Amino acid sequence: MTAAISPSAELLRAFAVDFLTSHDPEVARRIMHPDYRLLIGGYLLSGREEAYLPATVAQLDLFPGLCVTVHDVVLAPDAVAMRFTEHGMSAREGRVSSWGGITLFRVEDGTLRHGWAEEDYYARKLQLRSGHVNTIRAPHPAPWDQPVRQPDADTERSIRAWLADPSVLIEGVDEISEGGPKLSELIRSDGFELLVLMTAGGRGAFHGELGGEYLGGFPEVGQEHRGRRIAVPIAGIVDTLDGAVIGAQICADRLGLSRRISS
Repeated sequence: MTAAISPSAELLRAFAVDFLTSHDPEVARRIMHPDYRLLIGGYLLSGREEAYLPATVAQLDLFPGLCVTVHDVVLAPDAVAMRFTEHGMSAREGRVSSWGGITLFRVEDGTLRHGWAEEDYYARKLQLRSGHVNTIRAPHPAPWDQPVRQPDADTERSIRAWLADPSVLIEGVDEISEGGPKLSELIRSDGFELLVLMTAGGRGAFHGELGGEYLGGFPEVGQEHRGRRIAVPIAGIVDTLDGAVIGAQICADRLGLSRRISS
């Protein structure tokens, strides 16, 4: 008997490996709904052909050898998520960089229908300027062999209760932000708007906006902006046990935040 990975894992592997790492837009056309939409960094790319593929292919052209290393996955029948690092050499700067991110998708009729993601482009910017590439963390040993878990109402309640205190996204989480200021140096949080939450057994993934007061942590941003009201998009993966959150990984749009404050 030949073992097979799940349809959910097949979709996520096709996205990370067959599409992005192999730079093959035809795979995206196979696995993504024509009306696919991606919300990233506060921007909505609506339509696979109209918006998403042109933007993504432009990045693949900028990094012609770009690879995706997968560190974690969450698999449900109708939703999938992963933590990853993209890495490669920029054709423009001729320098190598690596930057992490978290993405989650809704699955509909066997295709990716809607996506939410955040990537740490701020780390990429720093590396392309310095010429020093960040170390890439170890890959998941078997991401596509992970079990598919059913959505869990208790897990959803636990994560929603945890997110009710926005400070949890700043304290004690595994933050994808190598180089430059951490979230704790950027924002005094006072609220979190949850936009989407998926669960799979005792695990979950979410996307939303953290609001609060700018603390002045960006060296490139003038100090006259301290105290300004800001909001930063965040994607995360959460682990629960016995009704309590026991760990979380998050990625925030630091580069977009820096640009929005300065504009």
